[in-house]
Amino acid sequence: MMKKCALFGLFATTLGAGGTQAAWFDGNDALTSAHQRLLEGKTAASVESMIEAWQQPSLSASRQNHLAKLLALAITEDCGRSLSRQTLPDWLSNVSIRRETVQTTSRVYYRVQVAGESQLGVDAFTMKKWPDETVISDDLSAEQQHRWRLVKDGLSEPVSEGLYQLTAQSVAGETWSSWLLLTQPQPRQTLSWKDTRSWHIAPFDDFNSTCQRPFLTLNLYPQNQTDGAPIWSAEKHKRLPTQLPMLDVPNGQYWFSVALIERRWQGALSIEEVQRIGRAVDLPDLEPGALEAIAPETDNP
Repeated sequence: MMKKCALFGLFATTLGAGGTQAAWFDGNDALTSAHQRLLEGKTAASVESMIEAWQQPSLSASRQNHLAKLLALAITEDCGRSLSRQTLPDWLSNVSIRRETVQTTSRVYYRVQVAGESQLGVDAFTMKKWPDETVISDDLSAEQQHRWRLVKDGLSEPVSEGLYQLTAQSVAGETWSSWLLLTQPQPRQTLSWKDTRSWHIAPFDDFNSTCQRPFLTLNLYPQNQTDGAPIWSAEKHKRLPTQLPMLDVPNGQYWFSVALIERRWQGALSIEEVQRIGRAVDLPDLEPGALEAIAPETDNP
């Protein structure tokens, strides 16, 4: 019932001040069809209509905003698993998309990442925003073909809501393609520094309860080597920490990163929204045996 009320309220905004709910299904455009199908519980069919609506020429900003809100409502069904009936081909094990906000002590910037795995091997991968704006496009090296991570970094704005197309080509010449719908970027920063060793996590007031709760990843890197593997890491799904534990590491300066990750789905596609904060930290030597080293650990959801 709550979803039906939200749908009627959302659609009423497109009718204008003089519109009435009696005119709900009088139209036959893709946006109207998306509403109708979602109201009828046909989530995947509703998303197909949303994709069609995004492809209309000269789509107004108000309709783009409306479509993004409609998608967010559809995700509440089951965290997006029913948004698409399309499955991955046998030669693709998984594909994930990550949209990230990065805040350091000196600047804020954005990145987008596409990652995946393939037993057969992937020769090339492309992500484009409709109609023809290339976001990521790369030929994969032999070392990357079975497990890859493509990143576009240092963006001045977050990757916007809208319609995207993903295309992968296997080393055997097979092609897989899928439409991807992104919601509006997160409007507020939930994660922020309190001081050099602790941070604040705002309450998840608008959290979608059909999804796994947001979780934290903590990573410590040698200074100036943040592209490599961390020397210490932890992933926490419960009782999210808000301070850096005491670590048994050599005296020196390090780069410490904390990321708050929300995960949803579009059928078989995993989509992550990430807020990351990072800063340089000075960690002193510890006397041997004085403190117990903190080992990497993972809590089960």
